[in-house]
Amino acid sequence: MGLPTLEFTDCSLDSPDFRDRLKAHEIELERTNKFIKELIKDGLMLINALKNLSAAVQRFSQSLQDFQFECIGDAETDDEINIAQSFKEFAQLLHTVEEERRRLVRIIFILKFLQKQECGHMDKTMIGGKKQALGVKRCFSG
Repeated sequence: MGLPTLEFTDCSLDSPDFRDRLKAHEIELERTNKFIKELIKDGLMLINALKNLSAAVQRFSQSLQDFQFECIGDAETDDEINIAQSFKEFAQLLHTVEEERRRLVRIIFILKFLQKQECGHMDKTMIGGKKQALGVKRCFSG
């Protein structure tokens, strides 16, 4: 359905209908703002969990990389060689996945920084807009 439109010309009339539409916009902005804050909070929790997961995966990968069979006799069997090689390949795969995960987290932090900058800019713009609205309100109420 969407929100009803707000027209600047309706602002000067200050009708009950305009106030209702304005209230609907304010409610939607609050709902959206709350959702974004929850999304950011959940994202930060995810990043912290990813850091813990990353550390555990790196330890596991290193354990796989360092694993050595103690062979019975003079030589390793084909199975022992295949298992050891599989462990090393799996360790390399885990290492590659963790590198990509770290890159993703780094990008998320950059986006968070840019979002904070943009929000600061928007706060300044909103403060300026509120001052303008107060000026317009004074003109029409005086």
